[in-house]
Amino acid sequence: MTQLISGNSAKNVMRGSAKACLVAAVALTLCVAGNESAHATAGSVPLGISANPYAVNTIVDTTGVAGQTTAEVNLEAIDATVDIGNGVMANVVTFNGMVPGPEFRLKVGDTVIVHFQNKLKKEVTGIHWHGIELNNASDGTPLTQKQVKPGHKFDYKFTVTRPGVFWYHPHHHSSTNQVFQGLYGSLIVTEGLDAGLQGTLLPSAAETKTLVLSDITVCKAPGSNDTVTFDASLPHVSGSWLGQWQGKAPNILCDVHPVDEEGNLRSPFNAGDVPNIMTGPPVGEGQTVLTNGVNVGTSAPLNVQPGHGLRLQIINAAATRYMRLRLTNSGGAPINLVRIGGQGGLLDYPRLEGGQFNYNSGEILIPPGSREDVVAVIPSEYAGQVLTLWTHDYQRTGGTNNYAWIPTVPVMHLNVTGVLGNYNLTLETALRNGSLVVDDLCKKDAAGVCTVSTSSLSSPPDSLPGIGPGTDITLTNSGGKLGVNDIQGDHDHSTRPASARYARIGDTLELKVTNNTGAHHPFHLHGFSIQPISLSKGTVVYSYPYREFRDEIDIPSGSTLTFRVKLDDRPNFYDGSGKLLAGEPTAGGSLGRWLFHCHVLFHSTLGMISELDVVAAP
Repeated sequence: MTQLISGNSAKNVMRGSAKACLVAAVALTLCVAGNESAHATAGSVPLGISANPYAVNTIVDTTGVAGQTTAEVNLEAIDATVDIGNGVMANVVTFNGMVPGPEFRLKVGDTVIVHFQNKLKKEVTGIHWHGIELNNASDGTPLTQKQVKPGHKFDYKFTVTRPGVFWYHPHHHSSTNQVFQGLYGSLIVTEGLDAGLQGTLLPSAAETKTLVLSDITVCKAPGSNDTVTFDASLPHVSGSWLGQWQGKAPNILCDVHPVDEEGNLRSPFNAGDVPNIMTGPPVGEGQTVLTNGVNVGTSAPLNVQPGHGLRLQIINAAATRYMRLRLTNSGGAPINLVRIGGQGGLLDYPRLEGGQFNYNSGEILIPPGSREDVVAVIPSEYAGQVLTLWTHDYQRTGGTNNYAWIPTVPVMHLNVTGVLGNYNLTLETALRNGSLVVDDLCKKDAAGVCTVSTSSLSSPPDSLPGIGPGTDITLTNSGGKLGVNDIQGDHDHSTRPASARYARIGDTLELKVTNNTGAHHPFHLHGFSIQPISLSKGTVVYSYPYREFRDEIDIPSGSTLTFRVKLDDRPNFYDGSGKLLAGEPTAGGSLGRWLFHCHVLFHSTLGMISELDVVAAP
């Protein structure tokens, strides 16, 4: 068997002491036949059911008729109490009473209608379908719809056009609190190629798992909350543990300075409550890391077979925490995580990431909001061992010691047992084999030189505020205020900010985003898939050796991202009042206001946010 081996030296790491309560997951299936529509309630299970950390509750589209089927589901935002493991019951906000919310599994070309109802006690909310190239009215932000009041409803309708790992979550001024409190779910879009590779070049469907990673802080009784966020005995990836950077400890969030969803002081939170975190910097990470809503700790492992492959489709739903993932055997020896795709479907060939950007080859780095599709080949010589997938600290902040100062904790345990297999994956394995190869979003001359049809943004039309053509996007921190081009944004802005950009429908752009701050920022553009070209810092340039579609890319301090984006049109399913059309869709679904921002959520709320307005062609 050919095995990908990392040259990194092994490092022993400790396990956390928490235990998880395992409860069998409830599978939810949406079956649609032919061209008919089916109407089903996703997640009709008692509130508070705890999930298996290695499974998600799912809505599975089984039509197999891409582009001809419309599926309808009901989705509710509702308060619930769930078991997150280690005997901790958390009062959270959920989609359909579960954390994470039910997973959508769709095929390229499918259209989905989501009948959403807000059943939260007092908070507005909505749904942003992160990474989906949908019509503007379904993007779920305050720029595209009025946020849904408690007791009210909104219908989302969109068609999925690209394969990949996506997710959904609220997106308004206080949605950072709601995401931290459990309001998120996964959405996987597959293409026909994927099914044909399962069980051969890719692990089987049974050996494919969704991991929605997040973190949370749960309050104890008033007066008894922890005064430090993390146990100082836990290991730190740098080899030392200073414990000096703890963010806002639970006693601050729960007792000393508790705030409501708008950031105003309120009474202390009760035991089991999840505090609001929109209190300004330093916010810090949650105290407990969750895998599909459960703290795995030293929980019962998932059984995997030696010599087989394990495919993990991973989403980082944390508000702040970077997930730097490393798989090791019981002695700490690393096992490569091989990236096969993520935000835009399968790559042409597998890749070993890392070796630059401050994480090791064979590890996977997933910033907040990002997703990766990875495969681990389970070594046959590790039969009888328990493997552990860890999340390590990452150097994402400013300053000399630029770690976030969070501990190394497990997010998955694997028990290697069963029949020996001979699964093989190498960096030369052709996954796409020429099928639907991603183009360069450009025109090439005879010498292969690439030029884009439109290289600059447009001037603001009709005297609207904004920045004109030829100006790069700059992420700034001036005078302690986060912003875009030194302009502090507002998440729920009703009027366009002075940092707004404009472009014409149908244009292909090559743009630059420069991070002019001391910390990393994952840049996310709504509504459109982008192709990264290079990351540069001074004279050092990292040119991406492959093309893929993404919607979010981490930009290190002082670095410039160059990317291309094509502003394709798509169907519009709504009338001018925001109601679904009774008949056929119209053109112009890409027209409108699309946010771009840093996906460290408190960064965007504090001002690192603006918009790209797509306007009609002249």
